[in-house]
Amino acid sequence: MKTDTVMTDKAEIQCPACSADAVYKNGRIKTGKQRYLCLMCSRQFTMGTRKPMVQGKPVCPECGKPMNVYKLEGNVIRFRCSGYPVCKTFKKYFLKEEA
Repeated sequence: MKTDTVMTDKAEIQCPACSADAVYKNGRIKTGKQRYLCLMCSRQFTMGTRKPMVQGKPVCPECGKPMNVYKLEGNVIRFRCSGYPVCKTFKKYFLKEEA
């Protein structure tokens, strides 16, 4: 009976990037929430969280490649060049506080 519950739970877990249901448990985040790893696209994710969509990604001033979101900390977004590790350029932006 316990295995049926586990199988049902696993069938409901899908990768948010590619919608594959081939996922492994991959440890826990610091708040204790279960982290998963997609076997198809290698994305790590937790259930119930969404990545914020960033409009208008900057272009790297050094090499001209697009920059990707590297880290979100409070009201700061850090972008890293998509050419990393060859190009190690970073940019930091402060988000506008909504009143």
